[in-house]
Amino acid sequence: MSDPNAQSLFRLRVRYRKTGRLAYLGHLEVIHTIERIVRRAGLPYAVTQGFSPHMRVGFSSALPVGTSSTCEWYDLFLTDLIPGPEAFERLLAASPADLAPDLAAYIDVKAPALTAQITRCEYRVMLHMTASYESRGEAIAAIIGTLLSEGPIEYQRGRKFKKLDLAGTIASFDVAREDAKTMALTLDTRVSNEGALRPEILLAALDRRLVGGPFASEPIVSTGIQDLISIERYDVCRISQHIEDENATLRPVLEVFDVPSRPVAATHVPSL
Repeated sequence: MSDPNAQSLFRLRVRYRKTGRLAYLGHLEVIHTIERIVRRAGLPYAVTQGFSPHMRVGFSSALPVGTSSTCEWYDLFLTDLIPGPEAFERLLAASPADLAPDLAAYIDVKAPALTAQITRCEYRVMLHMTASYESRGEAIAAIIGTLLSEGPIEYQRGRKFKKLDLAGTIASFDVAREDAKTMALTLDTRVSNEGALRPEILLAALDRRLVGGPFASEPIVSTGIQDLISIERYDVCRISQHIEDENATLRPVLEVFDVPSRPVAATHVPSL
């Protein structure tokens, strides 16, 4: 059903970061924090209709806890047109540095939701190997290739048993050595209603293959931030999100329509 109030609303699309300590916020905590930022910025936000009205704002797909990002998005619906540069500066001033916006512009109020538009995401994973497994870093690419060919990975999350379809979610990957202990893994992934990549599950499966022996066949239990044997520490960051069109061309998430605003990029992020 179309929104009868859509013509009187304005839709501001905002890109923001999720870094530092705030990478450990859950998705609901991020939503509540962004809502507080909007209120603090004094923007005239629209509210939903019904028995429990709330701020009308839509987000891109949730990040796992502990995963940082340089490219998260939200769409904020406003009841009045605030000039783009002013709206951006208000949001920037109201945001903590680790959750600050760096791009904003008005888009067509009737455009599809972010979760419907964004179908490709790229992650960069820094793997800091334990001393015993430093020399096994070169085996990572071959192991991931094998995992892709073997079908879905089964894992347990809470009381539920799930499957991660690696072949369906990973479009391509690359592995490079950064230094003696560190490997850099880049993952170009697909996002759809059928699912998205959970990097920590891939890393748990990779860890079992690197260690080998009976451990290789042990069931994977998702703990959010996995405790691994071969990998001392890992850092996951979502570094890009794109819209993939019918010609398999990747397009930017922010495409400006014929509205009275232009994109504004941040030049300074305050520490609040």
